[in-house]
Order: sequence, then C-alpha cells, then structure tokens
Amino acid sequence: MLPAQNEPSKRSRPWQSTAWAQLLAAVLGVLPLYSSLIILQLLSDWRLSIQGFTLYFTVIAPLGIVIALLPLRFLCGENPRDLNLRPGKPSSDLLATLILSLLIIAVGLISNRFLSELFPQSPPNTSITNLFVKLARNPGLLALFAGPLFLLGATSEEVIRVFLLSRLWKVWPSTPARLVAIVISAGLFGLIHLYQGPDNVLWTAIFGLIMALYYLRFGRVVPLVLAHYLTNALQVVVFAVLGS
Repeated sequence: MLPAQNEPSKRSRPWQSTAWAQLLAAVLGVLPLYSSLIILQLLSDWRLSIQGFTLYFTVIAPLGIVIALLPLRFLCGENPRDLNLRPGKPSSDLLATLILSLLIIAVGLISNRFLSELFPQSPPNTSITNLFVKLARNPGLLALFAGPLFLLGATSEEVIRVFLLSRLWKVWPSTPARLVAIVISAGLFGLIHLYQGPDNVLWTAIFGLIMALYYLRFGRVVPLVLAHYLTNALQVVVFAVLGS
C-alpha cells in the first residue's frame, strides 16, 4: 500500500499544488547540482582528495540543501517537515535507522562480491585508497570527516533524494510511475559518483534504490539521513583503520 502524501501547507496557494509547479521545482532543485557534478566528472580527471572532500561537505552539500528547499518553499508552498510522508516517533525512527543500516551493510557485502565478478578488470581507485590512508594517519581529521562533515553530506543527499521523489510522486501518483521515479533517482545518484568507477556507480545506484524504496513504504526522512550517515562513516572508519 502506498503512503498518502501530506496535505499542502495551509499557507500554500492553489497554483503551488499544480503539476507544473512541482515539475519546475524538481528541475530547479535537482538538475543544476546533479548535472554540474556529472559534467564536471566527465570533463575532468576527478580524484578524491582531502581538499575536494572538504569542499564538497562544507560548500556543495549545504548549497544542495538550500537549492532544494528554496523551490520547496516558494514554488510548492511546503516546509521541510512536509517531506515526511507519514508521522513518526523518535523511537520508531531510531529502530528504522538500525534496521535500514543493517540492510544496507548486508546488501553491500553481497553486491560487492557480484560487482567484483562483473567488473574483474576494473582498476582500483588509488585516490580513495590514498584518502583513507591520510585519514588513518590523522585521527582528528578522521573524526571531523566521520562526524559532522559526513552527517552534513548525508543530509544533503537524502534531502535532495526525497525532494525529487516527492515532487514526481505528486505529479504521477500511480504505483508504476512511482517506481519509475525511483529508478530515475537511483540512476542519477549513481551517476554523480562516476569518479569511483563503474562498480561503485552501480552500487551507489543500488544504495539509492534501497533508500527510495524505504521512503516509498515508510515515508520518513530522519532514518534515511541517519542510516546513510552511519553506513558511510562506518565504511570510512573501517577502511581507514585497515589502511593504517
């Protein structure tokens, strides 16, 4: 059963609920950031670095949140809390975070084996390895990245994801259309990670599918952000420790 969309905010105007307003909001809130990231990776040899990661988390991630929330407010007449499709409680959100995190880890381990066989000749991404080594050698920097910076990045990526999905679902509310929107959002999410190689692009798309399907079924944003943050932070800490 599909979750019901929230009712429009009392401050919203009739035109803000129209299909053209929702689609325009989706285009303005997602396309500039995603297209810029994809084009930049296609036109340049993008490699991970401490400076690049810092720039992403301190500038690009907050900018992505702002770019999404501005059309949400002024074109759609909604507030950030309206991105929750269902009411929830802190306890249930925390439980959902734990379950979602364990699911992501399990699927990641399984898909990693499959993707390594699918792309056996894929060269290792030395920039990622070097980044982990640098973080392992600097505990303070590792704590900064695995703490507030990763949380900010996870918040940005999940806000953009639910913003895009909720806009498209308002225009095309049928089950098949919602599933198509999920595939589109997962594909876009995978493409903005081109610098990690084809195997990681596919895994990131799978990750996006898991998160979008959770949002479709349960409609809560906080578990998405926390699970995204926890799994990313755990991955980097583990690789940093092993790299040391």
